[in-house]
Amino acid sequence: MKFNIFFFLLVLSTNLSQAQDIYTFDKSKEFASYLFKSGQYELSAVEYERLLYVDQNNDSLKLALVNSYFKNNELDRAVSRTESLYPSISDYTQPMSELYVQMLILGKYFDKFDENSEGLPISGEKKSIYELHREVMAGNWENVATKIPQTSATDHPSITGLKNLSTQAKAFQPKKPWVAVMMSAVLPGSGKFYTGNYKDGIFSLLVVGGSAFQAYRGFNKDGLSSTSGWIFGALSTGFYAGNVYGSAKSAQVYNQNFWLEIEKDAENIIRSTY
Repeated sequence: MKFNIFFFLLVLSTNLSQAQDIYTFDKSKEFASYLFKSGQYELSAVEYERLLYVDQNNDSLKLALVNSYFKNNELDRAVSRTESLYPSISDYTQPMSELYVQMLILGKYFDKFDENSEGLPISGEKKSIYELHREVMAGNWENVATKIPQTSATDHPSITGLKNLSTQAKAFQPKKPWVAVMMSAVLPGSGKFYTGNYKDGIFSLLVVGGSAFQAYRGFNKDGLSSTSGWIFGALSTGFYAGNVYGSAKSAQVYNQNFWLEIEKDAENIIRSTY
């Protein structure tokens, strides 16, 4: 009789303990989900790491954890954590596969994308979109122009925006540094006008012209012995050389800013669809 009572209490305590563990685990999942949905991605990642320690083979927890890092803009960590959770490409689930390639694209892990994307369980239609996004993020706009017609039928929300950017990229006429240099050599400041840098162009014209005029006045008044003539002449020469060099840099900055703006717009379009 005593043995039966003891056995009954043992089973009851074990069941209660398991029920308590399940209750705690489920509540922790709800809390982690709340943190994620409220935008507290760093905290949700901590909670999902703790949950995965308890249930290491839970694919939904793995996805939620990696997504927390992704949403928190920790792309390097998200990619490395994914690869540690799934050492083999063949083990990737379909949702994790898509999240993984999205991170590779936005993080510019192009070698990994090229190496792994074919082996992941992603539909052909979606793969074509991801391949387009990869070319966009790599800045291969000639390839983008070729791939866009191939993906237009998918009606993906990124296509219209990327098509517009592709048109802008194709129509872009870069400013030539040597042209800016030649223009400013002939007329100070004109090279910066050529690059759309009007304020600096006007400033260069006034400074170089003003100092050259003061040098002319000094030499005209006192001849070659004019102190002011030599001082302003040296200043004018320095300003002139700076104006020529600055015009070349202005052309380079103009071109860089265009591509940086295109890249920024492209990333915003792509990220908004992930």
